[in-house]
Amino acid sequence: MAVSAVLLAFLGVLLSILYYWSQNKFDYWKKRNVPHLQPTPLFGNYKEYILLKNFITDVVNGICETFPKEPYIGAFVGTEPALIVKDPDYIKLILTKDFYYFNSREIAEYSHKEVVGRNIFFTSGDNWKILRQNVTPLFSSAKMKKMFYLIEECSDNLDKVLFDLSKEPSVEVRALMSRFTIDCIGSCAFGVNTMAMKLDESSNPFVEIGQKIFEASNIRGFKVVSRVIWPSIFYNLGFKAYPSEIPEFFSKLLTNVFEQRQYKNSGRHDFVDLVLGLRADKFLTGDSISNLKGEKKKITLEVDHDLLTAQCMLFFAAGFETSATTLSFMLFEMAKNPEIQKRVLDEVDDYFSENNKLSYECVSETPFLDACINETLRLYPVVGVLTRELVEDYKLLSGVLLNKDVFRPERFMGNEKENIKPFTYLPFGEGPRTCIGMRFAKMQMTAGLLTILRKIRVELAPDTRMTVELEPRALTTQPKHGINLKFVQREMSVFGEI
Repeated sequence: MAVSAVLLAFLGVLLSILYYWSQNKFDYWKKRNVPHLQPTPLFGNYKEYILLKNFITDVVNGICETFPKEPYIGAFVGTEPALIVKDPDYIKLILTKDFYYFNSREIAEYSHKEVVGRNIFFTSGDNWKILRQNVTPLFSSAKMKKMFYLIEECSDNLDKVLFDLSKEPSVEVRALMSRFTIDCIGSCAFGVNTMAMKLDESSNPFVEIGQKIFEASNIRGFKVVSRVIWPSIFYNLGFKAYPSEIPEFFSKLLTNVFEQRQYKNSGRHDFVDLVLGLRADKFLTGDSISNLKGEKKKITLEVDHDLLTAQCMLFFAAGFETSATTLSFMLFEMAKNPEIQKRVLDEVDDYFSENNKLSYECVSETPFLDACINETLRLYPVVGVLTRELVEDYKLLSGVLLNKDVFRPERFMGNEKENIKPFTYLPFGEGPRTCIGMRFAKMQMTAGLLTILRKIRVELAPDTRMTVELEPRALTTQPKHGINLKFVQREMSVFGEI
């Protein structure tokens, strides 16, 4: 009883300190005459997100709707002030023109606290700049074209399971698409046959590690939230955002592939060949982030196994999850909108009437399919809130654009596409930190869709949930429940029997 009383007293004192501390910070936007909502003690304006009740995108959208005519809004993520920027001109300033002041994504000074944080997504400043310079060549158009034959092989693996799936009353497409994209990223990045498309196998180490990275649980959700809001307390208490099994898995994977290649370039033009080159050099050399302010400085970064492991995990995670979720949402929209699906199928048939197999050019030769991918990313952005952290004091120098929730791919065709105001559509981010894997994502998504829709049309299944509820505990935009659809074999087509 005495111990319990002491613990309760300690907790009471701690909460009182946090309450006073938060109240002391809550005049931040008032002092700066920035429109803002009244925050809640400890939770700020993000209570529903912090308590894992609503996905962060829904919370931010709710705040924005309260101030429909303001170019930016002051808010509090827990106890920390955050500026929600809506006006595309201000967004352009932050993401491009004045990028130096906002080159960090979030809590940059703590990114080194775990191996995962050293990857190009989480890191910032000089470390981000030098990594970006040295990794970018892997994602050039020429490199993508050279590795497309690997995407084609993975698409053949997907093709082999479609007939059996068409006999099922319902197919959970997100699980299927995850296996396909894991197959692609395993082959293209690491030269590994993951065998993820063997659906009859109950367990697969690559599928399991993918699920662990994006695990949507209460414990993981609270860790993610507390790390972002109170990073000092989080790390001083010995917590990690990701389980140790994740970096250990990729550390062993990298070592095994290195040994198989005898630490020599294989000629596959993949991620492992790139990092073998970085490993051999031992140090990376590049421009300092301060050069954006007019300086002319070169910097170096030591290459160690943990640094390479961090990039390895990022390429796997980003390469499979984001594309898989987008593919799933697009198939869902196809099933809901059969007239749009008919146009897509006609374009697929036209493509295969001119080509007897997939090629790298399929991305540019299927414009309506590409418009559907873009429209899916508009409705279901993988990262619904782009975060940037201020690294130096900055003084801001107004306009708003809201989109309707209607699936209409024509927005991204012809004149309508030309009329999209810059910095109002940011599925891959923008500026120097724009998604480095955008070309790869478009390439594997297009190949996967062409493979499926050549033989299958999708319909709503008896167990399809018509309203998508987003998972509040997830790292990226994910449906809370599975996306179940019916795969129906198509009949005769212009390119022969399918």
